[in-house]
Amino acid sequence: MRVTELVREIWASARAQRVSTVLVALLTAAMCVTTLLTVGRAAAAEHQLQARMEAAGSRVITFTDAKQKSFLTQEVVTQISGLNVIDRAVGFTAAIDVTSTATNEGQRVASWQVVGNIADVVTLTWGRWPQPGEAIASAAATSALAFDFPVGSVTTTTGITYPIVGQYAARDPFSDMATGVLVQADDNVTARTVHVLATTPYAVSAAKAGVLAVLNQPNEDVKIDSPTDIAKLQVDLAGDLEAYGRSLVVIVLAAGALLTAIVVLADVLLHRTDLGRRRALGAPRWVIVALVTGRSAAAGAFGAIAGTITATIILIWTGTPPDPAFGAAIALLSTFTAALAALPPAIAASHHDPVRVLRTP
Repeated sequence: MRVTELVREIWASARAQRVSTVLVALLTAAMCVTTLLTVGRAAAAEHQLQARMEAAGSRVITFTDAKQKSFLTQEVVTQISGLNVIDRAVGFTAAIDVTSTATNEGQRVASWQVVGNIADVVTLTWGRWPQPGEAIASAAATSALAFDFPVGSVTTTTGITYPIVGQYAARDPFSDMATGVLVQADDNVTARTVHVLATTPYAVSAAKAGVLAVLNQPNEDVKIDSPTDIAKLQVDLAGDLEAYGRSLVVIVLAAGALLTAIVVLADVLLHRTDLGRRRALGAPRWVIVALVTGRSAAAGAFGAIAGTITATIILIWTGTPPDPAFGAAIALLSTFTAALAALPPAIAASHHDPVRVLRTP
């Protein structure tokens, strides 16, 4: 039998045996709806947790020169930035207040000298990037200093003056710099703290170890503020949610497969005469198997599409739309489950003796 002929037979058989077709479709739709409404929400929660894990704030490690031994130099910061588990590394001096040089108007604002690439800390919104000894101000600092534009100069409480050459917006996770002034440090300036951003939450521990190896300082000289415990907790929670989702998918699909197998078995027993007639007319066993499983797969495909659409509408209505890829994967998996569940009854039907099945009393 040709493939096209077999497909037509499957379609005709599915339409003729509507009760079993509808039941299989409903079971498959129920599998999709149940999985998406439960595991889909868990997957959405996992994605939200993953997004929070990937946020820069959960990947920052701060190393402080506790005894001010001036070992956080420009060269050290550059070496730290070159580690493959480090996304960014920037050093800062201790904060110092500055005021407008030209007038006595305005407020005092905090300023920091940046040891490293200042573009790793902020985004330039106006003007140009500063050279060593020059500064850029945030919008809030520009207003606080009573500048009409971010142009002019500021003077520290120690009497050092820095020209303002631009304006910036702080990048995550340096939001605490959003109201201050940043100065590009000279090469001979050493940082008080170095903020290290690991590439992923999983790399926080490796980043911490790598930076300590570069610093090569006694433990008491380096103060470390690390989110290692938080990152580990986030990783563990993500793993627990993933394991929960997988186990729930297996349970739902197993229950659906069992019920589908029962429906297909009942249908095979009910229509064993038709199947026996096909065997008596010369149909090989594989055709019987393909006919039964194909009918179940066709019904499962319709049910999976209907169930996925229904669950998606419900989730969108509740404000938690599912991942389209996840929904498509569940639909395909449910269809495959329906076909696989029909395989044992189909094999059993293909081995029925046609003579015994067609025998009349």
